[in-house]
Amino acid sequence: MRQIPQLELADCRAIVIAAQAEADRRAAVVSLAVVDSGGHPLLVERRDGASPASVEAALAKARMAALNGKPTEAMEAAINGQRPALMQLSGAMGEPSLAMAGGLPLLHQGVCLGAVGVSGMTPDVDGAIAAAGAAALP
Repeated sequence: MRQIPQLELADCRAIVIAAQAEADRRAAVVSLAVVDSGGHPLLVERRDGASPASVEAALAKARMAALNGKPTEAMEAAINGQRPALMQLSGAMGEPSLAMAGGLPLLHQGVCLGAVGVSGMTPDVDGAIAAAGAAALP
């Protein structure tokens, strides 16, 4: 039997605090989401001025990254390139999911614990904020 580590609330808070700092540095108005390995929300923040739609998009990006264990930016690039069939993947998820830049899996010893998703700015800015959050995983 395997033992699988799980994200705790303290981990999620550390991830969001690091992402907040990067968002502040970039004067970015975004929403942030941290989900578990099943794509279920653990911590969501809609920053002042962020659109309601950005909350849903952040959750959907995080869900896609968690359930696939891959950055959503790579999936978006594949869809825009040689793998347009990947667009069908979101329909198979059962919950809203997006293959758009801004979702990063949270990996620990090769195991996907969940993901962080960011939405509200350009793909590069969302991705940088998500990366700052992911880097804070203890």
